[in-house]
Amino acid sequence: MEETQALSSWATTRPELNAGRLMRAFVRINVYFYSKPPSKLSKTINKLGIKLNVFLYQRSQGRIMGRFGDLEALLITTTGRKSGQPRTVPLGYLYDQGRFIVIAVPGHFDIPGGPKALDPAWYLNLQAHPQAKINIGREIIDVTATTATGAEHDKYWNQFTTAYPFISEFFKRANRPPPVVVLTPNDLHPDSL
Repeated sequence: MEETQALSSWATTRPELNAGRLMRAFVRINVYFYSKPPSKLSKTINKLGIKLNVFLYQRSQGRIMGRFGDLEALLITTTGRKSGQPRTVPLGYLYDQGRFIVIAVPGHFDIPGGPKALDPAWYLNLQAHPQAKINIGREIIDVTATTATGAEHDKYWNQFTTAYPFISEFFKRANRPPPVVVLTPNDLHPDSL
């Protein structure tokens, strides 16, 4: 595997993103923290950032924090695989034929000990319990999650990297392709696919 330059300083974490100041700052902080081995401080800041994002999204019914650059945002509520408790996080999504497509951006990378991409907790929760709820603006939708494979995976991955060019930086440090998750509404008629 070829060596890549670590995102080692605040100055190197300026992602290209078509978004307002608040969202660019939010993404920049995430890119900075996620490009380093996790510390207690970065985990705390990340948890607080997610809670604030969820709170603002819910209070404003998606008018605040409802976009991640060129992607619309949703809140997904999964069932904790260990706790059994509901867990809610914000995600940017693509919309395709009635389904919502999200990408499981990995957790922190072990730099400089070599790349180590850990799947996010929400993705692990969906693997254990594929039934979830998504919140888009005022709407709450029951969905079933599946992981895209093959050509479908590649198609969605290319769409995500077009909308979020910097996301491919994460996967230059990973040893596997990113999981792409298809969220299908439980009431979606099969003929509409």
